[in-house]
Amino acid sequence: MSDDGYDPSPIEEGDFAVEEPGTESISFFVSGPPQQKGSTRSFYIKKLNRVVTTSSNKDLKHWELRIANEAQRANEARRLSFYSCDDRCGYEVLVEFIFARPKSLPKRVKLNTRRPDLDKLVRAVLDGLTENLIPDDSQVVTIQARKRYAKEGDTPGARITVKRLP
Repeated sequence: MSDDGYDPSPIEEGDFAVEEPGTESISFFVSGPPQQKGSTRSFYIKKLNRVVTTSSNKDLKHWELRIANEAQRANEARRLSFYSCDDRCGYEVLVEFIFARPKSLPKRVKLNTRRPDLDKLVRAVLDGLTENLIPDDSQVVTIQARKRYAKEGDTPGARITVKRLP
């Protein structure tokens, strides 16, 4: 464990995707309960003459930092860096969010239809990837995301794949 209390996610076999011809991709896993990009609130502090923005999710910054760290770790494991400052590149992001199954949930329930919202989960991931694997999240042209409950032996977290489109 490092000084900031962060343990890297375990590297699972097959974590790093095989690149398809014509595209480059990188995959990694971020362990821990996925966090959503909550509602933000901004207000002006007259005494300080500045605007302060707060988030309703206190765990968000830690989650985004974990995503950034795992993205950087996966990128360092490659021969060539995935990051490209070319603003003409498009990106496809695939994310699978894995949540711990509540003990009180009946076995017949298969779909995770509870909060957090999928779009807010994706926003947090994109913010964690920006400036680490992609220059700007506006360059993401395709997003595929899903959330599910962990099966036996699964670790809660997020499996993320980013593809650079030619």
